Amino acid sequence: MHPADLEAEAALLRPYVTNLDRPVFALRNLPEEVVAVLFAYYSRSRETLRANLLKLLREGDLDLAGRVHPAAPDDQGLAAAREKARQFHEKWVVGYGHASVAEHAVAHLALEDVSILASKVVEDMRLAAYTEKSTRYVVFEKERYYRPAAIMASPLAPRYCEAAEWLLDTYSRLSPEVTRRIMAERPPAPGQSPKAHETACRAQACDLLRYFLPTATLTNIGMTINGRALEHLLSKMLSHPLPEVRDLATAMKAEALHVIPTLIKYAAPNAYMQETPKAVTALTNEVAGQAEPAPTRGVRLLRAPEEAETHLAAAILYTASRLPYEQLLEEVRKQPREMRERIINEYLARRGPHDAPLRALEHLSYAFEVLVDFGAYRDLQRHRMAMQLRQPLTPEHGYEIPEEAERYGFAADFRDGMARAADAYAALAPQFPEEAAYVLPLATRVRLLFTWNLRELHHFIALRSGRQGHPAYRRIAQETYRELARVHPFLASFVRVDLKDYDLARS
Repeated sequence: MHPADLEAEAALLRPYVTNLDRPVFALRNLPEEVVAVLFAYYSRSRETLRANLLKLLREGDLDLAGRVHPAAPDDQGLAAAREKARQFHEKWVVGYGHASVAEHAVAHLALEDVSILASKVVEDMRLAAYTEKSTRYVVFEKERYYRPAAIMASPLAPRYCEAAEWLLDTYSRLSPEVTRRIMAERPPAPGQSPKAHETACRAQACDLLRYFLPTATLTNIGMTINGRALEHLLSKMLSHPLPEVRDLATAMKAEALHVIPTLIKYAAPNAYMQETPKAVTALTNEVAGQAEPAPTRGVRLLRAPEEAETHLAAAILYTASRLPYEQLLEEVRKQPREMRERIINEYLARRGPHDAPLRALEHLSYAFEVLVDFGAYRDLQRHRMAMQLRQPLTPEHGYEIPEEAERYGFAADFRDGMARAADAYAALAPQFPEEAAYVLPLATRVRLLFTWNLRELHHFIALRSGRQGHPAYRRIAQETYRELARVHPFLASFVRVDLKDYDLARS
């Protein structure tokens, strides 16, 4: 090819790839749907991605020619590119069911003024990344809470607002007072500035007082999600019984349509998602509606694998073997216990301080039931590699009260607030069974069902038992470890856990 033609090709490609001559490169300056188009085209071509991009540019299938700067297409060029992408997706994604293409297009969404209750529905999607407003580093504003339209239009509106505002007013009133008490009790560390000392003590006060926050409290979420996952999440949210969640989904879809329009255009309420929970509720009432809940402790191990060490040893050897799993398992069974332990030790002993265990541990699964305050659940939910189920949030399991409540003089306020919230819930629930949960504080206990594989248990216990963790979920991580150690002490011996107690937990 003539040097001038080569340079023309390079000039055409250069704005959209990070290099022109190496086998690993990144795409840039392209709309998200165009990126998805390229990978879809790529999967049906013998050519390189750069060659495909060049072909699509020359033939006008992407039409990115119009731009005011060589490194970035202008609005007109982007609009044309998106239309070409739409046409391509209509063929491959809609026409041929090639839905995996949508995973290559990503949307970054900012969700502001969302209730904490609704945020848990959004963050239940596994295949996304979230950053939420911190209850540790931010003092929440007392007037900012969600007001459900149905309740606000009813005679119960004053009851709802009174409960939410009392909790938030008390939280705001106590925040500077508890911060001062902690500052007086804890002198600055050597070299710590007065400002840094105050900030650290305020964070500890926020940790204690977050229990007051009702789930109606407004929060913010930063979210990154691919098009395929977003379409599923939107359908799920549009089918949810809470109007706030449905309204939020409508707003999310409207904004995401500017970025990945074709990939989420069919997100809609789903009859299966809408009707199945109602049917399950009816069956639950039929099967167990008259039974009174038995009291449960924080963490209970419900199910553990049998022959755990034997199965783990076989899984470890599997990738180095040519035998079918059952035959390999029999060979491992013939070995003395010392050999099985040696295999497991060889697999785990070389881990550095930041190394996750390798994947064989995922073949062992453990089911736990956890009773924890809703504030700690916000942290536990982030472990989305686990399988999680949550029961409805109600006052019937009681609440957690921080040990320091008496020490810092707010125990009476705390009990008063929990009683007010429970009374308001009782008044609201008959008419508004879904919305009543908005008045319940983060101290309210909720029951959860987790199924963790052993590899994820290593991660969860090590991360959540550490000194920097909140006391509520540190206890859950420690109890989870103890339950694991009770049934499989050898396997638990490889888990990194901090079983110490710390005053105010976080430094």
